[in-house]
Amino acid sequence: MNIWLFLIPFAIAAALPGPAQGALFARVISRGAASASTFIVGMVAGNAVWLLAAIFGLSALAVRFATVFVAIKWLGVMFLLYMAWRLWRSDGNRMAQQPERSGSGFIAGAFLTLGNPKAMVFFGAVLPQAFDMTALSAGQIALILALGVAVDFSVQLFYLMLARQARSFISSPKRVRIADRTAAAMMAGCAGAIAVKS
Repeated sequence: MNIWLFLIPFAIAAALPGPAQGALFARVISRGAASASTFIVGMVAGNAVWLLAAIFGLSALAVRFATVFVAIKWLGVMFLLYMAWRLWRSDGNRMAQQPERSGSGFIAGAFLTLGNPKAMVFFGAVLPQAFDMTALSAGQIALILALGVAVDFSVQLFYLMLARQARSFISSPKRVRIADRTAAAMMAGCAGAIAVKS
């Protein structure tokens, strides 16, 4: 077992910015860091599901239920477009914004990662290089899952920190409107990037 053959490639892949990180960044700029906590949990939970599926060799199951994952992907796209539309219509007054419904951030984050079965393909390619997949104990499975979640959380928290720094420069309603419209464009772009992925 060579845990580094799993951790290093996964850390690099997780650190590469993609639609999920763009959506996270836009969310923090528009609604604040507090609104992103459940979104990050959803993203990480979605990746954890794909990691477990790869560990237990469930790629055939994912292929069989491909339609379900296509539906999840499009639900995620529609949610991002809805958020982009709300941001575009913002008047720049943070206090007037409606509080986010409980759980919506988690669902949005989970949709983004669960709608991308390529994550399981990645895990399926990397895990056998580090572990004997035919002889994993329950303790080793728990270790792989815990390390994967820890790496994923660390990367997303880094993006959260960057987004908080960007938001701290925004104060006046005019700047807030500009930031909200920029975030709306980012979210719409992320939705488009997810939509065109095969």
